[in-house]
Amino acid sequence: MKRLMLFIGNKQCLAVKWKRGLPESWEAYSNSDEGRSQFESRLQGMKNFTVGILADLVEEDYRLERVPHLNWRDRRHFFARKLEQYYRYTPFRNASIQGNEGKEDRVLFSALTSPNLVLPWIELLTKKNIAISGVCSVAMLSDRLISEIPASHLMLLSFQNGTGLRQSFFLNGSLNFSRLTLIHPDDDPLAIVQVESERAYHYLHALNLLPEGRALLVCILCGREDGKKLEAMLENTQAVHHVFIDPAEVMRRIGFKGEITGSDGLPIFMHLLSDDNQYGTQEHTHIHDLGQWLRAAYAFSASLVVAGLILAGFDASRAVSVHARAGILWARKDEAMLRLRSLVPQDAGTDSPEKMKAAVMLSESLSASFPQPAKLLSVVSRSLSPFQDIRIDRVSWKIRENPESGEQRDRLLSKAHPIAISVEGEIYPFDGNFRKANETVGRFCSELKNSGMGIESVKLPLNLNPDISLAGKSGKIDEKAVFSVKALWKGAS
Repeated sequence: MKRLMLFIGNKQCLAVKWKRGLPESWEAYSNSDEGRSQFESRLQGMKNFTVGILADLVEEDYRLERVPHLNWRDRRHFFARKLEQYYRYTPFRNASIQGNEGKEDRVLFSALTSPNLVLPWIELLTKKNIAISGVCSVAMLSDRLISEIPASHLMLLSFQNGTGLRQSFFLNGSLNFSRLTLIHPDDDPLAIVQVESERAYHYLHALNLLPEGRALLVCILCGREDGKKLEAMLENTQAVHHVFIDPAEVMRRIGFKGEITGSDGLPIFMHLLSDDNQYGTQEHTHIHDLGQWLRAAYAFSASLVVAGLILAGFDASRAVSVHARAGILWARKDEAMLRLRSLVPQDAGTDSPEKMKAAVMLSESLSASFPQPAKLLSVVSRSLSPFQDIRIDRVSWKIRENPESGEQRDRLLSKAHPIAISVEGEIYPFDGNFRKANETVGRFCSELKNSGMGIESVKLPLNLNPDISLAGKSGKIDEKAVFSVKALWKGAS
């Protein structure tokens, strides 16, 4: 988007068309109704551009105060009350924190105290629905030029064609105050520098702002020829030391690609302006802010579309890969089926009805004669349900008869046979009471009998048979209540 810079002074307004980081055209209008009428007619052929306003006025006031350190919300309300108290009659006001000392903040309150010099231009642009990026002043941009100069007390002097000589004093890198001396066409700028430099020195001396034991550094933005003349006119003393800075060198360091000659510092401040806004209110910049939000929304939407296309491409590539793998698997399946068919004899066709009937009868006979393990385990599980302190370690079973000849196998298949079940476990947790453990095992055996099992043998946790001899070593025994039960199940008969 194209940019238009308005440089507003007390007498005139300079409109600079900015394109690709360089000034393209300069047009001057008087700061009056006639000048604004001419400017309005010039806007008729201009579209899709934003305006940045740079002011350099005599009527710019500064107040430096120390205020208590507050949170963001309270600070905003406090600054609003202070600005309303100091600058009630102008909307162009600003409060900026320069630093802190303990529990206090150093705050610079400033304002353009003659709004009638700036406000009509803004109203004209707003009526045309032209976006205003912000309103700033030369003094508020000056700190960017001295940020790399190691001086605690510094005075910056700069010429702006159309206004005059701007003198800005910085204390420890922060703007303290600034004043503008108008230069008329018949005035000698170098003589004004000599006079105003001496006045500024006396003013700082009266405010006790001069450094003790060190010199005040005065930096003057001027061309080489003017610098040589001023160097002969201004004397360096123990209290004041002058440094001359070529604007062309400054522009080279801040990345300006164009050419600049002479002592005019206006191109420097226009290049630094960008979208800065110290004095513009939300009403002044709402069109520009809305455009910024719309551009951000468009950029976000575009990023979503690009991300969707990337994901769609990724999914498409994965689909192609999966389709290819599926084709390979289908081919392998067909190959396996062909190999299987080659292994099956050609005469092994469909089984006859007699074979299928024999197979069904054999399956039913086996199911009746040899019940599934789940049925056996369900019987044991029902018997165990009343006993929460019995832990089963092993359950095994086998058919009592073991046929070897074909006749015995046929007899086995003709009827069901009892199954011997062996249950091994322990009483857990065990508190050392073997009598109680034996009783628990006895009740468990009774439950098995009630379930249709016959108990063949029981190994109790503590064998109380008088025929058993006790032998072992003295000392602590392994106190575990281990038992085993062997039963015979006839439920299949």
